[in-house]
Amino acid sequence: MSRGLARTGTRARVAAAVAIFVSLPAAAMAQAGAGGSGCLDRDGDLYGEGCALGADCDDSDTAVSPAAPERCDGRDNDCNGHIDDGAGCAAAPPAPGPVSVPAGEYTVGSEAGRGHADEWPPHPVRLEAFEVDRTEVTNAAYRACVEAGACTLPVQEGSATRERYFADERFDAYPMIHVTFDQAARYCAWAGGRLPTEAEWEAAARGPGREPRTYPWGEAEPDCTLANFGGPGGCAGDTDEVGRRPEGASPFGAHDMAGNVWEWTADWYDSMYYQESPTDDPAGPAAGSHRSIRGGCWESGVDSLRVSCRNAALPSAAERNIGFRCVYDEER
Repeated sequence: MSRGLARTGTRARVAAAVAIFVSLPAAAMAQAGAGGSGCLDRDGDLYGEGCALGADCDDSDTAVSPAAPERCDGRDNDCNGHIDDGAGCAAAPPAPGPVSVPAGEYTVGSEAGRGHADEWPPHPVRLEAFEVDRTEVTNAAYRACVEAGACTLPVQEGSATRERYFADERFDAYPMIHVTFDQAARYCAWAGGRLPTEAEWEAAARGPGREPRTYPWGEAEPDCTLANFGGPGGCAGDTDEVGRRPEGASPFGAHDMAGNVWEWTADWYDSMYYQESPTDDPAGPAAGSHRSIRGGCWESGVDSLRVSCRNAALPSAAERNIGFRCVYDEER
């Protein structure tokens, strides 16, 4: 896979972790030593690798540990694998059903010098009306397709930090992962839809009109109340419940168009396609080796959350950070 998938940034993450460890003051190192012989506690909260009190799910932040309270801030503060599950944190679930994207002219892409060359230049596209899933397809929804005999099981059962995920009812409302392009397309067909084109996906994320828009919610800098992302200041450290961050929804009301999981689109990927894309209902190149994925994920940094950011994956990839949503033609 190409840019943005966090596994490709292993060296950078290791380097960052080493830098944090080296920069710890002596007092913090002494406190870490109190966790027991061989305790590696980078943030001085007595939790860490080999520590007597146990491991820490984010050993660079003293506000995150198994002893910390939930703060309703879009992060797993108490390291129990759930986000904002403390008293008073519950948010209303998103409304059921897809959202409508009207026919019209939309802008896709970004100005030269912003983002990456495969997004340049910004250009208009004219799209027919369609509907798009309000949220990413969930474990529960995909499991119904499996039980109906129309879909096959995911390649793996777990997620990044959970041994049981797909079949565990506690994660019914979490995004489906570990499915290939074909598995995603098969689900959408069963549901009466299809995977979106890149142009449809970006229009649903960016919103109406031709005004520039960096993120689905606008121009505010990303934080964990708007998207589930990784890197410095990252959020869940894994997938999170869909629709948990309503303030991060797109103008059309689609949730998690930025972060949580990358999303399969119907298009083959071509880094030059935005320079030659047709205007009317562009459907991507006729062939290719990789499929386009959009939206960023829980592992990737804020750059990938931009509505114009493009990425690609082999169609056979079934990763812990790739999911999907479906679109439906208006006449369905």
